Amino acid sequence: MMKFTVLITIFFLFTLSSVAALAASSEWKMPLTPLPMEQLFKDLSQVRGEAVVEAKWPRQISFTHRVYDYRREIFNVETKTVKLKRAPVRIIPHSVGISEILWAICPRQRLLMFNEVAADPKFSIIADEIAKSGRVFNSKESELVIAVRPDMVFTVAFSDAIFKQRLHRAGIPTLDLGSPDSLDSVIEEIKVLGQVLGESANAKALLNIIAKKKVLLQVALPSQKQPLRLLYYDLGGYIPGLASNFTSLCELIGAVNVGAEQGVKSWKQVDHETLLKWDPEMIIVPLESNLEQSLKADPLLRHARAVKDDRILTIPGLYLRINSQFLLLGANLLAGIVYPYEF
Repeated sequence: MMKFTVLITIFFLFTLSSVAALAASSEWKMPLTPLPMEQLFKDLSQVRGEAVVEAKWPRQISFTHRVYDYRREIFNVETKTVKLKRAPVRIIPHSVGISEILWAICPRQRLLMFNEVAADPKFSIIADEIAKSGRVFNSKESELVIAVRPDMVFTVAFSDAIFKQRLHRAGIPTLDLGSPDSLDSVIEEIKVLGQVLGESANAKALLNIIAKKKVLLQVALPSQKQPLRLLYYDLGGYIPGLASNFTSLCELIGAVNVGAEQGVKSWKQVDHETLLKWDPEMIIVPLESNLEQSLKADPLLRHARAVKDDRILTIPGLYLRINSQFLLLGANLLAGIVYPYEF
């Protein structure tokens, strides 16, 4: 439990108010990217597909539910089934990723409220829009959620257990979508949400945009004899492995996640000796941290390739924590950072 708590805590240690404020308060500048960032954001933010013939109500929907077990370092996978008499109309997402997906595929008047984290620009791509709505609740504020009587609350494995229990006792329908950890798992979430909400046409439209933009991104990448070896180094010396969004980000831009390459399954704490031994070509650190300076100042790492070549690179942490279609936005930005002067 202690290891799990530490792993989750490292994602909540950033304190500046927005990516814009970060850029203004530092020398970091948005790089040129393979695809225009603003247009890519717009394309992924709202889609309305052509009407399709859907299964009638009531309907039964089966989906794969994956939850990562940090102690055993494996995914617990099971098939779950949800039975619905009618499409949920009044809905609440309890995670940032689900909020971002629903923002794109669901008529927004159906979204009653949002978790406060989704209104925080350190964690949410659409934070400003959600904050403007004024419909924000504390992530553990079950009483307010129960009071508005939603037809469905979408949760994930990391949603507060007591919050979920209180909703269950109050008879509020909930659907837990597990632990998204990759673009593939996001794609599955989009499909399930489209089916549950009766918005399969919009879900399909979003999936088509993802597929199209993925191809355009990868076509624009420079050719490499060997893929770049990237290591994402976070606070406390934690690095992500195979079951992490960073693996998807690397795959999207034709690079290798060194953590996954070295057999790390989820998140692992590594020392500087291990960092030197693995010797990645580039080390990616969150802009909000001082890790770039501390790594460069360590005499042990003076012979590390990334230090010698001045390739400890910063990126706003927001883009490393995405669990939605905006993973493409993060990959696009990462490509601009690791392939400078190419775009």
